[in-house]
Amino acid sequence: MLRVFSVLFAGVSAAHLVFTLVHKRAFQDLSKICLVPLLGAAYVLGAEHPAVPILLALLFGWGGDIFLLKISDVRFFRLGLASFLLGHLCYIPSFLSAAGELHSTALLVSAAAALPLAFAIHSFIKPEKAMNLPVIIYEIIILLMSLSALQLLISRRDGWGLLVFAGSLCFLVSDTLLAYCTFRTKPKHGDFFVMLFYIAAQAGIIRGMMFVL
Repeated sequence: MLRVFSVLFAGVSAAHLVFTLVHKRAFQDLSKICLVPLLGAAYVLGAEHPAVPILLALLFGWGGDIFLLKISDVRFFRLGLASFLLGHLCYIPSFLSAAGELHSTALLVSAAAALPLAFAIHSFIKPEKAMNLPVIIYEIIILLMSLSALQLLISRRDGWGLLVFAGSLCFLVSDTLLAYCTFRTKPKHGDFFVMLFYIAAQAGIIRGMMFVL
């Protein structure tokens, strides 16, 4: 059954990206809301001991997907932002728990590197004044999520840890592109690249965590 849901997820992901490219909005929305449930089913079937925080992260991610179907409405954008933020907050303890010990030197170096990166991302997306603080908070949380994934990679030093860390970086790229498309002029095929990195992010994290916890 794991293979069945994995294939279904891959197929729906590919279909969603095609619908996004050709601007078939109804099919695009329908396929989008199917992504996380399929990935969640694959995780439950593939993980030896499915972790509640991972399932909650997926649930909040699914909520974010649904809210952002109406991204042009600032209320739904804020709800989507909050939902994804809660999802990242669920991923952080999961990664740290799987890492076991905290590598303080790596944490200090990566945190120092993350500060100019956060400043660069904020300057790149230039959120409107009313959204400035929420976006800053979100940036801090997603960077903490990625730093936690790096701790996991350092502890395990295997392909699964690398997959989780790569997924966290894809999340960072996806959310940065999403914010840019929301607050600045949307580039051609912007939605496509947002979803391409988002799908890679969730799939990488969940696939890796199947064999980490």
